[in-house]
Amino acid sequence: MPAAGAVDAYGILGGMAGSIREQKALLRARMRQVRDLVDDRLLRSVELWSQLADVPEFAAAGTVMAFWGMDSEPDTDPLFARLAAAGQQLVLPRVDGRDMLVCSAEGPIAVSRFGVREPQGPALDLSVVDFVVVPGLAFTPQGDRLGYGAGYYDRFLTALPGVPNAGVCFAEQLVDDLPVDAHDVRVDRVISA
Repeated sequence: MPAAGAVDAYGILGGMAGSIREQKALLRARMRQVRDLVDDRLLRSVELWSQLADVPEFAAAGTVMAFWGMDSEPDTDPLFARLAAAGQQLVLPRVDGRDMLVCSAEGPIAVSRFGVREPQGPALDLSVVDFVVVPGLAFTPQGDRLGYGAGYYDRFLTALPGVPNAGVCFAEQLVDDLPVDAHDVRVDRVISA
């Protein structure tokens, strides 16, 4: 947790009072606004996936778990095309209660209660995942992550010890500090464009 009076890249945390939960709620709203202002999203998404392709663990992965970009998140269509061209298998998450399941990206798709497109095929064993691409609203260079608040990726990454991962975002989403709880899981690396 940042020290009292700490300032992040947008001056949001400086002197912020309140619980970590309240700080995170304020940051989520602000970082959505920041991300929504990215006007060259497709171009920067392509650059983001190009940088990701240079990560040796990603390049060596037979099966990559990614996410289906929504709203102003990085556009994942170029990532999916890159994976297909490289012969890597794409798996996507599906929320089931408090857990995320891994499912093949092929087959029927439905929109979840969160407004996210999710695969509807059978769940796969977690052992198929060789690399995880992690979305977020904000990241620190050290790998702290601000997600949407339900803890799905924190629980998921905990269930995959030793599986390499990377948080991905636009450069505007990188901040110096984030409020963190004991259950928050850092990503291995952060890639931004």
